Amino acid sequence: MPWNNQKGTYGYIERQRRWEIMKTVLMFGISIALYVAGYVATKSNKNLLTLVAVLGCLPASKSAVNMIMFFKAKGCSIEMKEAVGEEIKGLSERYDLYLTSYAKNFQISHLVMKGKNMVGITEQDDFDESACNQHLKTLFAQNGFHDITVKIFRNKEKYLERVKSLQESDMEDNREYDEKVLELMENLSL
Repeated sequence: MPWNNQKGTYGYIERQRRWEIMKTVLMFGISIALYVAGYVATKSNKNLLTLVAVLGCLPASKSAVNMIMFFKAKGCSIEMKEAVGEEIKGLSERYDLYLTSYAKNFQISHLVMKGKNMVGITEQDDFDESACNQHLKTLFAQNGFHDITVKIFRNKEKYLERVKSLQESDMEDNREYDEKVLELMENLSL
């Protein structure tokens, strides 16, 4: 798998999780090394390197929070990618989206859009479709997108049927609009 760490591509969450782990370990490692160097050099905690090490823990801690969020997120499974990949032709699509809200988090394994119809599939067991739809409608309205119909499926067969009907439909195909909405989804995603 090539190194493509762009949001919306298959495997993004897994690759980003590895990056966040490496970054967090490196940042804490630098802080620890600075502390140890200052202690060895002065035989005391009261030195400038200790201060720098402590301040270095702030961005390292922020990185640790991101790492934890990526551990919670699950991406699209290989089985789902293979099933979906065979069916998608000519639609704007995104993989591995993980939306966060104050109340809940929403994993969307795959998402397609045509016209003002957005359909997706989730592999999340406790997915709350009504909360996700409300969250998305609010975010779309705040960003100037109106009248978008959203349906997130849990059943793979029903999802693939809906995708096929979207492909066969003669509704207006505005690829530029679809891509703008999906870019917003990427920006709102982890």
